Amino acid sequence: MSAPQKAGLDWDRPLEEVLGEDATARRQLAEHAQLLPIAGPGASMRFMLARLREHWLSATATLLITVGGAVAAAILPRLIGSAVDVVADGGSSAEVWSLGLRILGVGVLQAVLMAAGWSMISALGQRILAGMREDVIDRALDLPAQTMERTGIGDALSRVADDVDVAARAVNNLVPNLIQLGFLVLITLGGMAMLSPWLLLMVMIIVPMYVLAATWYLRRTGPIYRRERIAMGARAQGLLSAIHGIPTVHAYGIERRETRHVAVLSETAALLNMRVMHLVSRLVLGLNVPENLALAMVIGVGFVLVQTGAAPVGLVTAAAVYLVTLFWPMMAVIFNLDEVQSALASLARMVGVITSIDPAVSPGTEVPRDASIRLEQVSHAYGEDEDGNERIVLRPLDLEIAPGETVSLVGASGAGKSTLAAIMAGTLVPRHGRVLHGGADLASADLEAVRRHASIVSQDVHVFRGTLREDLQLAAPDASDELLRVALARVEALTWVDRLPQGLDTEVGEKGERLTAEQSQQLALARVSLQDPAVLILDEATADEGSSGARVLERAALEVARGRTTIIVAHRLSQAKVADRILVMADGAVVEQGTHDELVARGGDYARLWEAWAG
Repeated sequence: MSAPQKAGLDWDRPLEEVLGEDATARRQLAEHAQLLPIAGPGASMRFMLARLREHWLSATATLLITVGGAVAAAILPRLIGSAVDVVADGGSSAEVWSLGLRILGVGVLQAVLMAAGWSMISALGQRILAGMREDVIDRALDLPAQTMERTGIGDALSRVADDVDVAARAVNNLVPNLIQLGFLVLITLGGMAMLSPWLLLMVMIIVPMYVLAATWYLRRTGPIYRRERIAMGARAQGLLSAIHGIPTVHAYGIERRETRHVAVLSETAALLNMRVMHLVSRLVLGLNVPENLALAMVIGVGFVLVQTGAAPVGLVTAAAVYLVTLFWPMMAVIFNLDEVQSALASLARMVGVITSIDPAVSPGTEVPRDASIRLEQVSHAYGEDEDGNERIVLRPLDLEIAPGETVSLVGASGAGKSTLAAIMAGTLVPRHGRVLHGGADLASADLEAVRRHASIVSQDVHVFRGTLREDLQLAAPDASDELLRVALARVEALTWVDRLPQGLDTEVGEKGERLTAEQSQQLALARVSLQDPAVLILDEATADEGSSGARVLERAALEVARGRTTIIVAHRLSQAKVADRILVMADGAVVEQGTHDELVARGGDYARLWEAWAG
């Protein structure tokens, strides 16, 4: 049994005690507290008002229907009071029936308007939420690969899954209920004030107690809900890491450690939720005071008014009905606000992604004229170190690559090879300098044209869920089966494809046919062949050292690269040897360049690397 299970859940346990010695959990929570942006209350409110303005006609109709339902609800107590007066004064049966029919009519009208208002609020909210869901996913997909690698996919997944789910539940249930109850409370208070000045006095005494209770409660639960959403994002990341690393977990027998890690993150989220429940119990206890006080006041004041003849019994009855009617919606408003707090925390995370991450739009209309690449004083850095200095990963570099030239990048891990390759591919924007493809500055080029012009294949490729044909047609939607088979034959994949149960119609990816690492790489290279880019970047795409398909992958990569400007981030020097030019990198700078023979004859860093490799 894990430590969290032994300890049990206790609302007053410090989070530090829950996390204990689990350094990974502490780090993950700290990272998720500052990963993707979170919008502030003002920004979230402005965003939602802007979305409401886009649907102003539906919003106006919804408001009118909702207010109408609340007005009908506020009329009922006065009609009930009038009926009591008619009976008390010995009125005729016709008067009683007339009032009864009016009460029935108003009750039916209230039910119809309230139901219509609920439906319209929910529909309007769902339309707005649908657009937000698409925007969140769109912005998440626009995040640079390096950002996703640095932040982890858990936070993004939590926002497009957990946060959207919480917001959807709020739109379906909480928001319509809250809006209707809010109007019901306001109009009921107005009706009480119009009925009698004495009732207005009671309202002025009782309502501030509810307001104070709600303010006390919401101020304490808001921060807890925000921390809970962060904890849920960290938990999602922990689960993903454990699931994706199942082979390694099994290999090293660390199942208990990973289970404990996820349990700690889960207990952190549960603990925060329990702290909210503790505040709920204190709130309910506190609200008993204004409720009991209100009942005592209406009975006492009503008795005095009736005995002194200052008010008929019907008016006192209406006042009592008003108060009893008011208890439930005011309590419901507070508890709906409690749940809305959680939804607002999710909304702030969604709005933060939508408003803070720029959508991937073309910065200009320039298009590459040829397959050349030019770098002008390009450098890059990631964040800052402990002393506040930039973490330089690529030092200022000028570079010219001719159309059709094959350039290989070699060097130790961390030398800056992958960073330089990503910058040349256009998937990473350099901190300084310019990158030009065919004379077109990537900072002002047509985005779609650049994506068609250059393609990058990394060591980790993704096989999309669907048929093999659909996966290949991502690169060429209109490609025929004949063209698909030509591309597969070009990367020596046709043999194993023909052995699949349904050939090109075989389901691959998640829950489909499990492809090996070599087959996945061949599939990625086949997509490049179908896309036919002018520039190809291979970022250790054939780096599966020692695998039985390594030679096949090298041949496939060279075949696909033929006739293109090619950048190879070389894991094995046998890949670098075939390049027209080799750039040797160290500490973010190019320290040597030339052909294989030139660099070996020079006796420098590359020569020593080659000697070690050949030996």
